[in-house]
Amino acid sequence: MESDKLSEKINFVTLAFLVLGLLVTGTVGYMIIEGWSFLESLYMVVITLATVGYREIYPLSPVGMVFTILLIVFGIVTLYYVVRALSEHILEGRFDANYKSKKMHSEIKHLKNHYIICGFGRVGEKVATELHKDGVQFVIIDSDPTAINLCNDKGFLCLIGDATNEETLLSAGLTNAKGLITALGRDSDNMLVVITARTLHSDLFIIARANQDETVDKLLRVGANRAVSPYQISAFRMATFALRPNIADFVDNILDLDKSEIQIADMTVSSKSPLVNQPLERYLANRKSGVSVLVIHRSDGRVIINPLGNSEIEAQDHLIVMGTRQNLSAAEKLFNS
Repeated sequence: MESDKLSEKINFVTLAFLVLGLLVTGTVGYMIIEGWSFLESLYMVVITLATVGYREIYPLSPVGMVFTILLIVFGIVTLYYVVRALSEHILEGRFDANYKSKKMHSEIKHLKNHYIICGFGRVGEKVATELHKDGVQFVIIDSDPTAINLCNDKGFLCLIGDATNEETLLSAGLTNAKGLITALGRDSDNMLVVITARTLHSDLFIIARANQDETVDKLLRVGANRAVSPYQISAFRMATFALRPNIADFVDNILDLDKSEIQIADMTVSSKSPLVNQPLERYLANRKSGVSVLVIHRSDGRVIINPLGNSEIEAQDHLIVMGTRQNLSAAEKLFNS
């Protein structure tokens, strides 16, 4: 929302400078070409841009005629954009709710590989904030108008509705989505969202919140790829800080995408990559690439933790790698070549 207002302000400032620039350029041009006074030149520019059809003050020289033609052409284009911008601003203010609703639905309709967040409570808001920081596109669904207003204030794409309803999920672009995160307050609602979403999109990556520990297994059985208990994770982190604070701080620093130079990335080996059927040490040894391969996930489900240099890389392997942003960017090119 704030970015939209800033963009709108910049557009109006730009248009104002364009109009002022035309007035100044035209006035100075007539003063130099025709030798008219400032007031006569300004008057000529105004009646020319306004296209009122008044006759020029004095007969124009051939150069003055060409200058007037150019002034009319640029003036018409500039004034067209000024009128259009003002009209859109007035209409947006008059039909604000309807305009924004149509605009948001249009944006959602064109999304691809985005995430859907069901629920904008304490957990959902944190999830949205993290995805926003990482530049990931997402749509929020919530049935509470207050939560939707908060979403709008933050500039997030959002829909008001029941996330357990098929039509609501489809309106959020479920068929084109990359993943779904359901963080509703009740486990029964999260379970119904998982079942509905899995029925509509069999390949969707689904993460579900579990408020009770015994719900985790149930969510996984009905179709969630991951089930998370916020209370269990909080307890684990508190225990880790108490017992192994240095390790916890190291992990936090790596996962802080805004501040940390060292990153952990998940990369998939393309079938055309030069890495295919090659030992790890040939291209991805730390002394050559500057990255460390932590885990190899095979396409058949096998997992190799802390792989050795002679471990052979296969097409469609998922590698968890750690390194600086620059080295990871260079390594990514090898994966996708």
